[in-house]
Amino acid sequence: MTSNKRPCAIWESAPKVQDISEVGCPWCSHQAGGRFWLMQSGAALLQGRLLTDRQRANLSYWIYKHNLEYRLFDANPGLGEEPPVLDQAWVERHWDLTPSASDRMLMFLRELIRSDDAGVPADKADRNLLKAAGGCRHDDDLQELLLYAMDRGWLEGGGTPGTPSYPHPGLINLGLGARIHVEEMFGELSRSRQAFVAMWFAPSMDEVYEDGIKPAIEAAGYEAVRIDQQDFVGPVVDEIVAEIRKSRFVVADFTTSKKAGARGGVYYEAGFAQGLGIDVIHTCRKGSEQALHFDTSHLNHLIWEDTEDLRGRLQKRIEAVLGRGPLSSANGNQEVVGSNSSLAAEQSPQQ
Repeated sequence: MTSNKRPCAIWESAPKVQDISEVGCPWCSHQAGGRFWLMQSGAALLQGRLLTDRQRANLSYWIYKHNLEYRLFDANPGLGEEPPVLDQAWVERHWDLTPSASDRMLMFLRELIRSDDAGVPADKADRNLLKAAGGCRHDDDLQELLLYAMDRGWLEGGGTPGTPSYPHPGLINLGLGARIHVEEMFGELSRSRQAFVAMWFAPSMDEVYEDGIKPAIEAAGYEAVRIDQQDFVGPVVDEIVAEIRKSRFVVADFTTSKKAGARGGVYYEAGFAQGLGIDVIHTCRKGSEQALHFDTSHLNHLIWEDTEDLRGRLQKRIEAVLGRGPLSSANGNQEVVGSNSSLAAEQSPQQ
């Protein structure tokens, strides 16, 4: 993936709205985290507001995270995989959503590993992509990530300790410890941050997920997982069971139509989660609650009218039942500041 020569819409100058077509414009900037699709409403927001470096870094981090997880950095991305769409709602949702220091370090190491696996050693990794992955505002932030990773033994080399240029990005090597740390963190974090979404996968429900359920989960500080948006090999039921097992909670939406009838898969997934002792939040569109099966109709369903109603009430329900999640901006305003930083405190075994 090559970066185009236009000014970076996040870090340099946003294009004029009149220069963006009604269907948006494809963009690619390593400084901003890779590929994205810029819409007119997103461009108007970026052009009309003076962003802080923290907000720019936040946007770049989430663009990068999307591109990494949907494998858009691969030489041959999967069919149907699309970069993030930066409309007004996306920009407003993410510019103040600051990743935690631990998440910034994890994504920084993942970019080094991805680069190394692609045949580009750590000392030649793309510096702009590293900054985007690490949610860095400037070179000093990147240097602090490097120093912390060196102190932990995740990176090796870097030149002579104590010199002004240490650790030099052009002299570092990726250590085995980095890969082990990333694997361990994935196992731990997936259990604490993931929310599995069980719902009807009809085209008419895509807006419900994208504008209602998913942003509510993210605003509460968790990460939404929908099985039809995951890559996997093998039976889909096995993948569903695996994802539910590692989820913190499940959102089960029982919305249906008279023609489609009750969604058996949603009942199965909600019941399986409850059997494991995993919290399940039941939701249903107003008008569909009459179709709820009598075995579950007595449960406390969140009855919603539109996506805005669903988004606001679901976020409040999640926070009331589970509390703010690890990805919430309230928990993510830490900065890395050397060995005494919040990153060091956050990962200290004494915490």
